[in-house]
Amino acid sequence: MRYPDLKQKRVLITGASGGLGAAMARSFGAHGARVIVHYRTRHSGAEQVCADILAGGAEAVMLQADLRSESALNRLADQSWAQWDGIDILINNAGVVLKAAVLDAEAAHWDDTMNINLRAPYLLSRRIAGHMIDTKQAGVILHNSSIHATNSVQHFSAYAASKAALESLSRVQALEWAPYNIRVNCFAPGVVPVERTQQALESAREQWMPHMPLGRFGLGEDIAALALFLASDASAWTTGQSYVADGGMLARMDMPNRPRPDMPPMPDPIED
Repeated sequence: MRYPDLKQKRVLITGASGGLGAAMARSFGAHGARVIVHYRTRHSGAEQVCADILAGGAEAVMLQADLRSESALNRLADQSWAQWDGIDILINNAGVVLKAAVLDAEAAHWDDTMNINLRAPYLLSRRIAGHMIDTKQAGVILHNSSIHATNSVQHFSAYAASKAALESLSRVQALEWAPYNIRVNCFAPGVVPVERTQQALESAREQWMPHMPLGRFGLGEDIAALALFLASDASAWTTGQSYVADGGMLARMDMPNRPRPDMPPMPDPIED
């Protein structure tokens, strides 16, 4: 599918130095959008994503921010808006996955997961939507949710709770901002190997495939295709929804049991 209306759109994607964010950034760039590639520490990854977009003839810049910090989030929003005098599409993609038993996860782990997966999208979308409303610019906001928002397994308590709350937040935002022609939706990926999970998932392929009706893991391009649709005029009458892309996994309602993981390391401190 091609979406010609995305050409020259101004897009901010958080966590775009690798994984799903990088796949989305490249896909929007391939449609001629102007892309802001956000990163926290992976400078080289963000640099490569920008280089790929520029090589394809589109525009791209990278901006650094620690999404745990409200002041850093506000700077990211304001710098992104100033880059091309507006943002048309915000994709809150960045997130962390905490795998820990409820009895093992400390309050700091819970807080860190909520700060990145829920608080950061709340603050960033609030700031960007405020600019849109003040300047009477229509826009699209997309949140990266998860199949764990509605169906989860053991050892994902903080992650599942953060994604369920994110979907609830998106519905409220959709209702409040619809009068300003700002659409808000979620996309909910299933099992999609990225850099940090590729090896583990491939080594457990025989365990996972019986739970995959379409017979394969997802690709970054599968999620990027959904994001393109939700950001484009093809979904102009769609807001307040969450769209699952999981190869049919939730339809089967059968996820494998997982062993209790090791104690997680403590989160990094906030750097203002």
